[in-house]
Amino acid sequence: MKLPPCIFNPSRSSFFRRTTKHKELWYYHAQRSRHRTVSSMAMPALRKQMPDGSEAEISEEDLYQYTRHRWLCNEPENLATRYRKFNIPALADAAVNALGGSARSCVKLLKCTEGQYNKAFLMTMDNGVEVLTKIPNPNAGPAFYTTASKVATRYFIHTILNLPVPRIYAYSLDSSNPVGAEYIIEERASGSPLGYLWPQWSIESQHDLRDLERKGLPAYSLEARFRPSIPTADQVDPRLFEEFAFGPLTQARLWEDERATMNLDRGPWSNPLSYMAAMGTNEIKWARSFAKPRINNYRSIEEPELPDDYISLLERYLELVPHLSPGPFRTSLSHPDLHLDNIFVDPDTRQITCIIDWQSAAVSEPFLQHSTPRMLLPVNRSLHNERLDVVAAEPDLNTDLKSNSFSDIYQGFTRLKTKERWAAMNPRNHSLITEPVSLLCGTWSRNDVFSFRHALIHIASQWWDIAPADTRCPIQFTDHELELHSNELELIEGLGEVLHQLQNDNLIPLGGMVLRENYEQALHINNTVKEMFVEMAESESQRALYSRIWPYQDQGSWKADEGK
Repeated sequence: MKLPPCIFNPSRSSFFRRTTKHKELWYYHAQRSRHRTVSSMAMPALRKQMPDGSEAEISEEDLYQYTRHRWLCNEPENLATRYRKFNIPALADAAVNALGGSARSCVKLLKCTEGQYNKAFLMTMDNGVEVLTKIPNPNAGPAFYTTASKVATRYFIHTILNLPVPRIYAYSLDSSNPVGAEYIIEERASGSPLGYLWPQWSIESQHDLRDLERKGLPAYSLEARFRPSIPTADQVDPRLFEEFAFGPLTQARLWEDERATMNLDRGPWSNPLSYMAAMGTNEIKWARSFAKPRINNYRSIEEPELPDDYISLLERYLELVPHLSPGPFRTSLSHPDLHLDNIFVDPDTRQITCIIDWQSAAVSEPFLQHSTPRMLLPVNRSLHNERLDVVAAEPDLNTDLKSNSFSDIYQGFTRLKTKERWAAMNPRNHSLITEPVSLLCGTWSRNDVFSFRHALIHIASQWWDIAPADTRCPIQFTDHELELHSNELELIEGLGEVLHQLQNDNLIPLGGMVLRENYEQALHINNTVKEMFVEMAESESQRALYSRIWPYQDQGSWKADEGK
């Protein structure tokens, strides 16, 4: 079934529902709940889900806090962005009313295993009915837009695409409600998470999941154009699309800190070049207003890194933008994080029963999407390196499945079934032309100007493989810039080898976020390895440098080491 063209052709944008006079049919918003009083609802029993699936008591304060992981650096900041307090009786009241009178009270509130951006609670009613409630953390994205986009996307997926997603009973986009936070109350996903069943399946059954159509997921073609056309008999009624509009991207990076109140271009855009240019222009606008000179220890412990140097890189990026799109492609809506625990299946039939967690889903060109679901990537394999060059030879899928990786089998299968889309998702030099735009938003804030600069230098050095022979590269780097970058690269690569070894040995994940129960052990390992790393220095000045650049420490803690 082909969908009728929409009135926009967004390069990258989020779904929103328009305000209409029609009643919502699939969602039950429980308007009459406004007439109930919060005080009528008693406090439910508070529980938390344990890693082994059992339950344990939890304090009210732990309900609001993030307790799954700890951090080896900047822990207070990380915990603060994941802390969300709300009114428990009011939430229980909202859940009871969302069910339309079939329950009288909520008797248990179970805090589910925590994600990075939302708190999820399984709420049990006095009649045994269970609903799932999700409340966004402060780091989830912009107020209103994040929840509104999530609801609209889910409604679109269910109503238009007829894909299995949990039914939403009620939601609030206004944190000034009695709960004190935005929320979504939905049905509990049917089936079991694939993450629980995957290890029990045979290799043949695992590979069989590649054909989603046979597993209960119909295929659709969503095309977006500027002008509507007359639908044919097999198309969806275009009036259904009147409820939807493409809105701004809700990626948290576009709304962090000062950006939240800035008038930035967050879309939608009519083509990928407009999207790429907007990201650069937005960052220049932020840098000119808020970036301040600072010491970049990887570059110099004496001379500050200047915002003007960063802005110069952004301006050079904008000169490259007209050459970075591989061509016009049809846009599509893709799931941004398709891992095993976001797919639910029937344990008996092995049919897919539900797909969850559509937050940050966006409509974009295929080359801006992941060509392989995260669930099929080998452990520790980067999403940025997952793609294969499109070749003319047809893959042989009749060979022994055990001789191929999951990603290889999936990629070969996809190339056979959707050749045009596969080619669009894997254009020549894909990583080379898309890496700059994937890095630049918030680069200065993340102290990672190096990676952005490195991506630009890489493009300049490989220009002959990107543009026609008669097109000159529009950007250059001076010998001094390249020398400074090379010195920085040598230092970063040396430290990177140590950090990747810690991750590969399952000691400390990259980024320094560890499970709470492993924190003390990780802290001891971190301190020991840091001392070993500093001892590798060949001079006192190098020792001071090595102490400063160790990433798993709070800012300024290196001063104590220099005083030893």
